Amino acid sequence: MGSPVLASEGQSLPLPSIVVVEVKRPMRNDASEDKDPIQQCLDYVKRVRAGGVKTALGRPNLPTREAPAFCYVLADLTKTMVDRCEYATLRPTHDGMGYFGFNEPLKAYIEVVSFDRLVNAATERNRAFFDKLGLPSS
Repeated sequence: MGSPVLASEGQSLPLPSIVVVEVKRPMRNDASEDKDPIQQCLDYVKRVRAGGVKTALGRPNLPTREAPAFCYVLADLTKTMVDRCEYATLRPTHDGMGYFGFNEPLKAYIEVVSFDRLVNAATERNRAFFDKLGLPSS
C-alpha cells in the first residue's frame, strides 16, 4: 500500500460510511495472495474501523465499527485478477466486465470494475450531454 489518506465529506466523525478505491495499473497480471487488491481494500477498511487512520488534516479517526463499507477496485480483468475475484467469492456482473459481492464479517460491499467497463459506463452516461452540444461521444 502507498500512503492512503482518509477523506470525508464534512468534518464530522465517526464516519457515516467508508469508501475505499484501489486503482491498479492497466494490464497488470500479478495479482496473487501477496498482492491482492481486494484484500488490500479490506485491510484498509479494518484499519479505518479500528481507528488506526488519520484524516487529511492529520486528525485520528474514531473507531467506526458499524458504518457500512464500500470497496471499489479498478483493474483489468487479467487471469490473476479473475482468480482473486473467484477466491473472494465475488460474482461476475451481467456484462462479464466486473465482479461484485459482500464481505459479511467486515460489512463491506466489494466491486471490481474493469477499465473497459468504466469507459463504457462513462461514455453511455455522458452521451446525451455530448449529443446536446453537437460533439461526438466516442
